[in-house]
Amino acid sequence: MNARDVETKTRSWLFTPATRPERFAKAGPAGADVLIVDLEDAVRPEEKTIARRQLGNLLSQPFSSTAALAVRINTPNSRSGLDDLAALLDAEFQPAFIVIPKVEAAQTVLQVEALLREVASDARVVPLVESRQGIAVLPEVLATASRVAAVMFGAGDYAGDVGVQPASFALSVARVQISAACVASGIRAIDAPCFEIGNSAALEHEIGFAAANGFDGKAAIHPSHIGPINEAMTPDAAKIDWAHRVIAAAREGAAMVDGRMVDEAIAREARRVLSRA
Repeated sequence: MNARDVETKTRSWLFTPATRPERFAKAGPAGADVLIVDLEDAVRPEEKTIARRQLGNLLSQPFSSTAALAVRINTPNSRSGLDDLAALLDAEFQPAFIVIPKVEAAQTVLQVEALLREVASDARVVPLVESRQGIAVLPEVLATASRVAAVMFGAGDYAGDVGVQPASFALSVARVQISAACVASGIRAIDAPCFEIGNSAALEHEIGFAAANGFDGKAAIHPSHIGPINEAMTPDAAKIDWAHRVIAAAREGAAMVDGRMVDEAIAREARRVLSRA
């Protein structure tokens, strides 16, 4: 299956540190579509080796959960990132997704993809855009990489890169730039987590903005955020019905659905709707 046509639901992505294996089995019951086992920011430098060992234990058998498994590595431009990749490539089983942080060059993604092909891994990649340079190169990444399943926004690091506050309008602009590039390429856009865990109003605002501006999902750092994310990112029955009719029309070569021409752009929109249904 081409990475661009991935059918796995990816509305909600729940981060958990690789050093907390007791949490790995909780993503499914929490309702998360994807569990991200984090080797990067959630793990202190002195615990990186322990984190890789815990990941190796997890990947020694098939991941048994209703959630898909993702792993966030350290940047491949670092020793830690290379060690993470070596551990992944040597694992008996592979995650569904590898989240690549701090992507600022298409070559970074292409190199990871080449390593995955070398070991016949089916894992797909999720570039994490966390800087102005990351946004600048995103169209090239999406045009040249073949395994990109989604693009995730790293709002915290982006705010630091451009020197603004987390609630700044600059972050809204960055979100729109990322979602526009993803929509144009038929790739899913995943918003950054809301860091205000106990602030339901802030969470609702962020989810609403993301859903209204082309995002297909949102990351979370606390299980309590999963339900609201899934609810907001799930299309209603009428939209799902429309998407099914568009896909059927595209297969049969029909020209119109509800007065709209069924071209590749409309078919792509329908596939994105069904990916969240």
